[in-house]
Amino acid sequence: MYTETIMQIICTMGVIAFAVSGAMVAISKHTDAFGVIVLAVITATGGGIIRDILLGVFPPKAFTDRSYVLIAVVTALVVYLIAFLFKDLYCRNSRMLDSVNNIVDALGLGIFAVTGTQAAIDYGFAQNGFLSILIGMITGIGGGFLRDIMVKEIPFVLRKRIYALAALAGSMIFYVLYMHNFNYTVSVTVATSFTFVLRLLATHFKWNIPPAY
Repeated sequence: MYTETIMQIICTMGVIAFAVSGAMVAISKHTDAFGVIVLAVITATGGGIIRDILLGVFPPKAFTDRSYVLIAVVTALVVYLIAFLFKDLYCRNSRMLDSVNNIVDALGLGIFAVTGTQAAIDYGFAQNGFLSILIGMITGIGGGFLRDIMVKEIPFVLRKRIYALAALAGSMIFYVLYMHNFNYTVSVTVATSFTFVLRLLATHFKWNIPPAY
């Protein structure tokens, strides 16, 4: 019960974080309100849908638990209304908003890397570390991947390699701590924080695996 409560709380935080990220990207592409909602929901639930399909969960939870979709919709509407009602202020602070988007995206990445790993463990794959860790990474990057495709951009994960590596690292840390029976709250916090901080440091210092040319 304790574990489920913590997981529900951080899942909600992750949905809000990724919904904000998706909504902000949609607004920057000048979509209407419906476009903002769609992109926010896809960003917030896309990783979980991919995760559930890979784990054989049908239909995916996003279609059976309406709460997460509802949270994403409400979050998107709030972001849209702020941008709509304060257009001049919103446009003038585009650079600061990019930083906000990066922060909430990094938070969502860390949270979903952990929840994806936990889901794999819950569905009986605790002894398959390779699968559990990769599922965590895919859950973290999946929503953003779909978001970028929908706005006709090369997915962020293919341009900023530390993005996927950060999710992979967070998933791995959580899996190792969980399997060694560390305190659950500590395990979640350490893994999420590591991914979050690594992403922000990578952004600040421009850490990237260099392209071929």
